[in-house]
Amino acid sequence: MVHEGTPVNYTFTVGKLDAGIAILIGERASLIEFPALLLPHGVQVGSVVDIRVTRNDAEEQQQREAFVALQDDILQMYGINSPAPPALRLRNVTQTTLTLEWDPLQLANADLHSLDIVRNGQRIAKVPRPLHTTSTKLSGLAMDTDYTIQLVLYTSAGTFASDELRTRTHTIQDTSGIHVCFGAIDDARLRAAAEDVLAGLGGQWSEQIQVDTTHLVTTHAPRGQADTPDARVYAKAQQLSIPIVQPHWLFACADEHRMVNISSYYVDVMAPNAVQVKERLAKQAPRPAPAEAPKAPEAPEAPVSAAASTGATVEATIASSEAPGEPAAPAASADDTLESEMENIAL
Repeated sequence: MVHEGTPVNYTFTVGKLDAGIAILIGERASLIEFPALLLPHGVQVGSVVDIRVTRNDAEEQQQREAFVALQDDILQMYGINSPAPPALRLRNVTQTTLTLEWDPLQLANADLHSLDIVRNGQRIAKVPRPLHTTSTKLSGLAMDTDYTIQLVLYTSAGTFASDELRTRTHTIQDTSGIHVCFGAIDDARLRAAAEDVLAGLGGQWSEQIQVDTTHLVTTHAPRGQADTPDARVYAKAQQLSIPIVQPHWLFACADEHRMVNISSYYVDVMAPNAVQVKERLAKQAPRPAPAEAPKAPEAPEAPVSAAASTGATVEATIASSEAPGEPAAPAASADDTLESEMENIAL
């Protein structure tokens, strides 16, 4: 018996040399193929060679440790940390829209395939630029209707779905989904009164157009230079088809306790309640500290939407939340161009 670590010698006769391979013939191993490059110089057919075989324990142990370390690295990279399901939240609800937001995706070491929006169990769209987009808007929904929304993350490590988000669109009497952006309003009293009215309606406002902005409230189109803040906000609202209305529309909604058709309150028409609002402002005493409607937190803008085949629109930016049957705001001209970061969602 050969003991472990003891060298073993074999004697062979070279039977053939062909294409770098030597055919060795011996007593213990009757026939083996051996690389001719490893044979001593000058060996030819008929030469007798001795081959000594020894086990290299040190190298064997080193390779074993390297293999185990590789397995541990693979486990740490792919076995312990895995992608997290999207953390989906509801940002705003109106009569016909749902505005959604979520945290940045956690992919661990997996490759991203797609991020899909699922409504009532059916996939309706892919989110564009999912590594950078964290909000979107679903438009064209039915009023006073229940909806279930999910985000489904597809990666090389598997599929991960968010928790189901259940909500219901508003009735025509619910005005809490109004989120306006205030533009140019020259009359300070009218602006202050509009903020008071909006607070009573349960709505919010911001200085910039955001993903859940429903209306731009202003008294006139921009005057003079086109690069002023008010002009840029006005142009953005036109590009995104956000209704541009006078502050008098907020007063009308408050008086009728419901969402009022906006067609009579565009900036280029005389509001039907203009006299009543003027009289109301004349009767009001100056207020020391205006009670503002809640100012919404700033949110990143996202791309313009495309209409879904199901009749709903999935947006990663702003859409109108008008009651059914209301006309849309004046659209931007055909030669207007969208900003470079905007893109359609293919449904």
